[in-house]
Amino acid sequence: MKNRIALLIAVALIACLGASQAQEALEPEPQALLDEAVEQLQSAESFRLAIEQRGQPYQLALSFDGVNMLPATLQSAEAQVISPDELHISARLRLIIPLSMDIYSRDDRQWLSFPSGAPWFQLPAFDGFDVSRLLAPEDGIEKVMSNLQAPQIADAEALVDEQPAWRIEATAAGDAVEVLLFGFIDPKDDVELDAYITAGDGRLALIEILMLETALDPEVDPSIWHIKFYDYDAPRGFEAPAS
Repeated sequence: MKNRIALLIAVALIACLGASQAQEALEPEPQALLDEAVEQLQSAESFRLAIEQRGQPYQLALSFDGVNMLPATLQSAEAQVISPDELHISARLRLIIPLSMDIYSRDDRQWLSFPSGAPWFQLPAFDGFDVSRLLAPEDGIEKVMSNLQAPQIADAEALVDEQPAWRIEATAAGDAVEVLLFGFIDPKDDVELDAYITAGDGRLALIEILMLETALDPEVDPSIWHIKFYDYDAPRGFEAPAS
């Protein structure tokens, strides 16, 4: 009887081990998932972004003249990227009081509509700013995702908008992820980055960025950027200003 019980236990252990090994064999490499997701972004004609900042407010590196910085925080933003070099953002900010504005960028030029819906006026050129870098090979989002530190699949059964997704977690250099928020942030430390990639189509669906510099006080919620990617190849949803 004891031998039979031991045999059953051994069979069960072998079965569990086999199932675990099979699952590992089916689980893709995290870097391969990231590379494919970035390639799909770069090849898309357009995509939209929904951006929220959660937890303690995180000050933006925002300037309208390239010199003076404004003490602003982001409440929410909707954006559309038109490949390869156009970006339109409708943002709700807080500069003492809540206000809304639209920003349009093409290559290294930017226009502002303030408040949102007002006539466009062109902003001065900012050193180092070029929206086409976001999708450029070996730059922008490709550079961020190919230089993550120790990416690993943290959840193979995550959900984004009720769609199955892989959640990949990693650490990234703070100055590298500025491009993901179009240069409007200036991190002082590394960040924790979670990337969600939908299992059905391999597309990037969501990025969450935890600002580690704000995670020092256990009594205060840290700052987290929530960037949702959606509407791949959707038609242009805005009217660009005249050149």
